[in-house]
Amino acid sequence: MYKILLVEDEIVLRETLGEILEFHDFEVRVAGSGANALEMLSIWIPDLIVSDVMMPVMTGFELILKVREIPGLVNIPVVFLSALAGDDERRKGLDLGAFDFITKPFRSADLVAILNEKLNFKN
Repeated sequence: MYKILLVEDEIVLRETLGEILEFHDFEVRVAGSGANALEMLSIWIPDLIVSDVMMPVMTGFELILKVREIPGLVNIPVVFLSALAGDDERRKGLDLGAFDFITKPFRSADLVAILNEKLNFKN
């Protein structure tokens, strides 16, 4: 069972996505902010991180930069979720090393397919 850390500040979306991922046999832990995600990463290492980009205090972009500084977490794949649909934001996310950048709204089946693709490629 693959482990996913879901970082999303919007409560309803976080809970809904968490349930969808659990339904698809992922072990999911959720964080409501980048700071919460970093705390969780100090005690639990996921196979993949799914993170919103636009969050208060610490953006998803800032989170990935911090994760990449932590030995042992450098190679964890990241998939960004964002309402930002511009090419500049997408390019920035991919330049920071994200595996994919999914624009909201999206179909949950597409998210699950992307996560399975990355996790199966990783192993």
